[in-house]
Amino acid sequence: MAAMGLDNAAPFSETDSSTANTPPSSVAYDPLDARDDFAPSNSSVPWPNRTFIIRSLSSSHVLTLLDGKVLLAPPGSGHASIHWTCVETKGWLGFHNYSSGKFLGYGIGGDLRCAAGRQGDWENFCVRLRPDGGYVLLVTHWDRLWHV
Repeated sequence: MAAMGLDNAAPFSETDSSTANTPPSSVAYDPLDARDDFAPSNSSVPWPNRTFIIRSLSSSHVLTLLDGKVLLAPPGSGHASIHWTCVETKGWLGFHNYSSGKFLGYGIGGDLRCAAGRQGDWENFCVRLRPDGGYVLLVTHWDRLWHV
């Protein structure tokens, strides 16, 4: 999984069935709106307290928790869990799975897992913007960052 796209999914408690009109291109930007951490966002920038669907740019498959295993699968694969809430601990990002209540991380063999009840050293992530779009998801491993 070399490149990841982060699709911003609405938090489960903030669903809205109303219709929104598309604003004209001359709408002014209000910098005060950017300070509200709980305002709805169309951005896919990884940010704490936002829920995401993590997608591989090369395959369009999504990071999925299925039967306790983390894998890339086509969207809509059975009873899989694909929603990851971004959190921040000690400056590191973490991804908490909504359904399992566990954190994304890696195991002894370097494989992705979702088993930790808290964000520890093996569940710390860094997300780097790619020049051609999307993000690269990196996980800490001792004094290095591994590509996910």
